This record gives sequence, structure tokens and C-alpha cells, in this order.
Amino acid sequence: MSLSGKSFIIDPGHGGKYDGVTSGSRKEKTVTLNFSNILKNKLEAEGAKVYMTRTTDKDFGGTNVDDDINKRVNYINQNMPAVSALISIHVNTYKGRIGPFYQEGTVASKAFAQAIAKEYGTVAHEGNFAILRDTTRASQKTLIEIGQIIEGWLDNTKDLSSTADFVVKGIKNHF
Repeated sequence: MSLSGKSFIIDPGHGGKYDGVTSGSRKEKTVTLNFSNILKNKLEAEGAKVYMTRTTDKDFGGTNVDDDINKRVNYINQNMPAVSALISIHVNTYKGRIGPFYQEGTVASKAFAQAIAKEYGTVAHEGNFAILRDTTRASQKTLIEIGQIIEGWLDNTKDLSSTADFVVKGIKNHF
């Protein structure tokens, strides 16, 4: 089954002056952009249309990380088309939960996150994040914590690609 006719917003978390979590020289903003580009290419190879919130190391002009997130939400709501689903990519802290999150109380997003979690080998987690709660361009949204920042595989393109395969398989199974 292809994803022809489906469209996605991929949001590589953090960026610019907002690194996200770090471990040594590894920065969340770099890992999320690398992974998002791989995921974008894989979804497009399946026939999907993909829009990215950022394609370079940039922030959204916020005065602090929370303000930047709100500006990111506004950017999505004002500049992105309506899509089949929104996927925000992140890396968690050491001991942080891994896998897809969905906005509490959202049936469509929960089913979407559960389909990805099944292939990812984890569970879908309920959360309350501005990117899921306040964006309006997709009825199905997930924030995926792809790993913990201390994990060395996050620097390996082949490992990121294999991980993206699990996400794509979950998305395909959902649709």
C-alpha cells in the first residue's frame, strides 16, 4: 500500500538557538533535523506529499524556548496546508519515555500514535504539548521521542534510517 494522496507536516523539534537536550556534542536539534529529512524522503518514496517546518538549523524567533514553541505553532497554523497528519520529532532526556505521544482526549491522534508505537516496539503515551494541542492543520498528530540523547545510534545515518522505516510502516498500517 502506498501513501499516495496523503500529506504530512514533519516538525523537526528545536533549532537555532534552542538546542533541546544535549549529550556531549550531540544536540537534539541536529538529530531531529537529520531524522526528519530521512523520514521525509521515505514518505515521499511512498507517494506522500511532505511539508517541513524547518529544513535548516533555525528557530522561530521566540524570546525563550516556550515563546519559540508558540511561534512554531503559529507558523504551522498560518503557513502550512491542511494535511493527513502532523509528526513532530524529538529526542528525550536520559530516562525519558520513548515513542509516540498523542494529545490527551484525542481519538484520531491516539489511533495514529498507537499504529506507530506498535511498529516502534513501544506504547503510545498521552501528553499535553503545544505542538499537538494548539496546531490546527491536521486532525491526527503525534510527537515522537525517537530515543534518549545519550544513545550513540542517534549519530548513525543507517540506524536513523532503520528507525524511520518503523515509523513509515506504522503510518502505512494506520492509513
